[in-house]
Amino acid sequence: MDALILIDKLQALLATAPPLEGRGPYGQAQFSWLGRASALISTWDRTEAIFFKSAVDGMTGNFNRAANHGIVFTTIHKAIASVEEQLPRPSEQAFGPGAAYDFFKALRELVLSAETSVFIVDPYLDAETFDGYLGALASGRHARLLCSKYAEEVRVAAVKFSIQHPHSIEARRSNALHDRVIVVDGTQCWVLGASVKDAAAKKATYLAPLSSDIAAQKIQIYEGIWTAATAI
Repeated sequence: MDALILIDKLQALLATAPPLEGRGPYGQAQFSWLGRASALISTWDRTEAIFFKSAVDGMTGNFNRAANHGIVFTTIHKAIASVEEQLPRPSEQAFGPGAAYDFFKALRELVLSAETSVFIVDPYLDAETFDGYLGALASGRHARLLCSKYAEEVRVAAVKFSIQHPHSIEARRSNALHDRVIVVDGTQCWVLGASVKDAAAKKATYLAPLSSDIAAQKIQIYEGIWTAATAI
């Protein structure tokens, strides 16, 4: 499995976890989620999958569930970090802790390269995006923002921004977001290792382009989420 797809699936797993703690019996949602988790961990590392299976068996058997719950989620986070470290990235697209300005410049250049449109997906997107990245867009560009946590802040900023700038801005809110994606001109798709809001401020991150076939899949997924999202 492609590394970026694996990261995406693992992050989606974390975002869709059903209730797994407590001493009650599990239902279909829990068994299905743990089955998907086991398959993805096995894809990542077969040795880790052995220990992961033991933890899953403990959880489903209601044996030391709290401790095994911690092992399951720690392993998933470990898998994401491990795969991210192995991603082949051009040196100019990797940003160490504290390289917030370098990241800002690279991301701003990417956004400003749009000839027709830019689509930014980030659950933690906030009003700073307008000043930092959208203000210098060429006239006539169309921007779509898909966010979650700071949706009201983005809504207010979008209204005021549209009054002053000659751009078409749409913003929507969705709780189905679990990663950060930027689509330029409907075809180029880039993934971010951390939120636009604070990437590289405290820990390393990256800005990586997806190959055309994977980009098409990713764009299709987020176009679907956009369609179902709530306008703000």
